[in-house]
Amino acid sequence: MHRTAALIAGLLSWTGCTPAAEAPVPRTAADPSRPGVLKLEELRGPQVDALDRERTLFILPVGMIEVHGPHLPIGNDTIGLVYEANEAATRLQQVLPDWHIVMMPPVSYGQSGANELGGILVHPGTYGMRQSTLRSLVADLGGQVAQNRFKWVFVMNGHGAPSHNIAISQACDFISETFGVTMLHVTALLRADPEIQATGQQILAKHYSADEIASFGLDLHAGVGETAGALAVRPDLVDPAYRSLPSQAGQSLDQVREIAGRSGWQGYLSNPASATAEYGREIEEWWINGFKELILRAVRGENLFVHPRFPEVIPPAVAATAEKALANEAAFEARLETWLAKR
Repeated sequence: MHRTAALIAGLLSWTGCTPAAEAPVPRTAADPSRPGVLKLEELRGPQVDALDRERTLFILPVGMIEVHGPHLPIGNDTIGLVYEANEAATRLQQVLPDWHIVMMPPVSYGQSGANELGGILVHPGTYGMRQSTLRSLVADLGGQVAQNRFKWVFVMNGHGAPSHNIAISQACDFISETFGVTMLHVTALLRADPEIQATGQQILAKHYSADEIASFGLDLHAGVGETAGALAVRPDLVDPAYRSLPSQAGQSLDQVREIAGRSGWQGYLSNPASATAEYGREIEEWWINGFKELILRAVRGENLFVHPRFPEVIPPAVAATAEKALANEAAFEARLETWLAKR
């Protein structure tokens, strides 16, 4: 669950990150010693060490593999996020011509799939990790960047589950405070920025009437927004049958849980049949530009640590669902620890 109808959903629950998109190949520097967009995995050790510590920023994409209805790929969050991250990196380099933009390989797995909305803890279309694992993974990667004396790490996140987002924000805060660097969860800042969110709502209203928007309900997952994004940039991954999918619009979280808990739920909400590529293209630009502008504000000296993030805590409306999932994760971890103790 990434970007749905201009984040109507993102302010509530599992709305993920970006619509599915084939990642553009970032413009890379022919000579890594010169400023440009670089892929970390393609560099040699001495080339990384030669990068200017003051003018190098790292981008870490974190996605999710989860059921996205019968019409979208389960890697929708990760595929789309990589597209956004690469495009944002290219645009950043255009306005920061003296900087190296280092793209880290994406973390394709996140925490807490949309299936948990209906109390389904294990689903054949969802593969993720424990919240504690995600927090540790992001902290480990950021910590190694910081301990190598680089000063800027920006996490772009493609999944909207509250516990997933909180884990990333906690990891970023820990690295920033421990090592005196700037590691920011850009997506959490974007979701809480009133001006950016107002622009998203304007885009939604440009493409749909007030009655249509109301009929979409809580566009939390694999609905209008995510399907529109996929149609804009990876239509080959969208099953054309989306056009005939019946609406599954819940007007409240209680209704959403009831829909997601039905036997045979197909893993989508809202009304994907209403999605259009035109809307998807504008929303995709909205996310990319939002990422770019927030990173620019940070490297130009604005203290974004004092800005609100969404979510800061598990929203009360989904607390019971999150607690059930986290309890299941804790039970799995206990089984693992018990097994290890017997080795």
